[in-house]
Parts: sequence; structure tokens; C-alpha cells
Amino acid sequence: MSGIYSLVSAGKVLEKKMEITTNNLTNVDTIGYKEDQPTFREVLSTANRVVPESDEELFLNHEYLDLYVGMDKSSVIIDEVGKNFAKGPMRFTDNALDVAIDNEGFFTIATPQGNRYTRTGQFTLDGKGEIVTHEGHPVLGQNGPITVQGTVIEIDDDGQVHVDGQFVDKLNLVQFRDPDGLQKLGKSFYAPIGSDNVPVSSDEIKVRQGMVEESNVSTVKEMVGMIGANRAYETVRKAMTTIDRLDEKAISISRMG
Repeated sequence: MSGIYSLVSAGKVLEKKMEITTNNLTNVDTIGYKEDQPTFREVLSTANRVVPESDEELFLNHEYLDLYVGMDKSSVIIDEVGKNFAKGPMRFTDNALDVAIDNEGFFTIATPQGNRYTRTGQFTLDGKGEIVTHEGHPVLGQNGPITVQGTVIEIDDDGQVHVDGQFVDKLNLVQFRDPDGLQKLGKSFYAPIGSDNVPVSSDEIKVRQGMVEESNVSTVKEMVGMIGANRAYETVRKAMTTIDRLDEKAISISRMG
């Protein structure tokens, strides 16, 4: 039975891997989206005869593939789902309220649930002339929501907002000591998980007006990962079928005895 437990564990990991890969592919065109990356914590036997063919098969590289040894030594779980904060490609839009962050950092957005942080810089003006997200949440400057009263909006590399040549405010651009300690909340929003992971304003963050940062998901990489996970899942399924048949034979022999 220990072999079955190992295989079920591997199957659950593969299902989670497929779920994460599918979500990444779904968001390949989402502005500012950051790829999810699962990491595995494993307690596995050392393989002597099997060479894994992909990263997704590393946790299958142990002795349950030889159905007669080592089945009680195998275990694998998802340790965590990390985020790849590598910068995505920049795309020119020529829209004055499209702003892309050119290095590490986040915009600060006011929501009813508190301040949220995002890399998605597609903004617009609401009926009051405030710069807001497409969901209507105010984009915060260092003095609060930014109100535009004029026609020509200019945002320089440091995030300073000028309207008709007059300085209005500076975007509240922040960094986090532990970006991996941020939780994804939907709508490309993030919030810190721990109270000690506080946002820190930084003059080192640079932005580009009239541009957006596209998703950093690699379609080719995700498709290769999906193929590898499918192959690994098929290996698990076949191993479970073989063990089931061996169990049936063992029961049959014990009855004959």
C-alpha cells in the first residue's frame, strides 16, 4: 500500500502543476501578470536506472518505477507556489495614462480592503478627474489620490506627474524587502502576507509613460512543462495499474494457500 500512497502523492502534485500551468497560460496576455512557479519538497529514493526527461519528471526519478523495490521511500508535495517577478516585455501604446515600471517595484492602489500593489499600469480618469485603475480604484501619489485638472498629462521617469506643465504629485512607487512574501489577490493585485513586510518608497524605481509591461509568461516554456507533466502523469497512472494488478494476484495466491 505504501507504493500506492507514493503514487497518489505524485499524482496530486502533477494535478497542481497542471493547474498552475493552465493559469499561467490563461494570463499570457494579461498586462503586468507575473508567472507562478511551484516548488516541490520531496523525500525520494535515489534512482540508479532511470534518467528523468524533463524537470516535471524529476520527482518521478525514484524506485517506484521499479515496482519491486523502494516503494516505501517515496513522497513528494508542493512546497510553495512562488512568483517570478522578472520584468516582462515592454509594449509602446502612446497612451498618457499607460505607465510601465522599468525595474523592481509596484504602484500603490487604494481599495476598500486597504492599499494594494500592482505592476499593471493601465490607468484612466474617473468622473472627478482622479487617476484610477480600470476597476475605479484610485492610484495613489505621495499625497493621496492624484487629481488631474488640465489636458496634457506628463509622467517622468521618476514618477512625477505634471499637468499642463505644472507639478501635481509623484506616484507612490514602492518596493518590498521580501517580494516572495506577497500574496496574489486577483486583478493583478498583491498584498504582503506578514506585517513585517512593509512597502518602502524608493527613488530608484523608474517608469515609462506611454508603455505597458506585458506578462512575463513564456508560452513555449509553459507548453513544454504541460507536456512533461502529462507524460509524468501517464507514468503514474500505469504504475498504479500495475500495482493494483499485483495486489490482485497476491490476494488470489493467499486465498489458494
